[in-house]
Amino acid sequence: MAKGSNFITHKLRGKLGNLQLVKDPRYGEYMRSARGTIKPALLNDECQASSKRMVEANAPAKAIYNAVRNEHKDYFLWNRLVSVFRRQLKAGRAFHITDLKDLECSEKFQLDSLMLYTSYNIQIAKKEKHLCIDLAMDKHPDWSYLDWKRPFQYRMSIIVVYPNLATGHFIKETAHGPITAFTAPVEPLSFEIPVPEQGERWLAFLLANVCEGGNPSGLARTKGMRVVGMGALT
Repeated sequence: MAKGSNFITHKLRGKLGNLQLVKDPRYGEYMRSARGTIKPALLNDECQASSKRMVEANAPAKAIYNAVRNEHKDYFLWNRLVSVFRRQLKAGRAFHITDLKDLECSEKFQLDSLMLYTSYNIQIAKKEKHLCIDLAMDKHPDWSYLDWKRPFQYRMSIIVVYPNLATGHFIKETAHGPITAFTAPVEPLSFEIPVPEQGERWLAFLLANVCEGGNPSGLARTKGMRVVGMGALT
């Protein structure tokens, strides 16, 4: 089609009935049908059920995601959480956190990668109004593969989330261990996390973080975080 003006469309603007005026830099002016679906799309029963599960699974996923998003995550963490809770709905089960066991907040930058050459053990016990969490490592993590250009340290932290899976709300508590030099003696760490008066369940994450000059690094590749414990409060 040669570029140029069409005497029919000359000086027309916008739409003419169901036709849309198009000004194409290659083909000039012409009329075409307006884009979009003319008839409403009809979803079969399975599609409608899947769509409903997607909406309902957003609430529990939101409670977990919003609690950890500023600590450590990758682009697909939200999708993984929604998928977990959609599967529970499809199986006809009430929302629960058991399927989040060992969940890594980032598939690329995992806690288990940072702790690959270090054996560690975590003990968690509920005592009155606290969760008492003990972390023991047999040696310092080996993070030489990070190829850090300056001297650096590390810090281990515990993040406990008390999610409301029905509303998407949460309570979050964080406890940080000391910033530790790799030349320091390896010592066990103990954390006391307060338990809220109202809550049904808890989810504990272990966060490992490279530090430089006494400050934690914000780079994703220098962190790792995953679920290390969970339980009911009642």
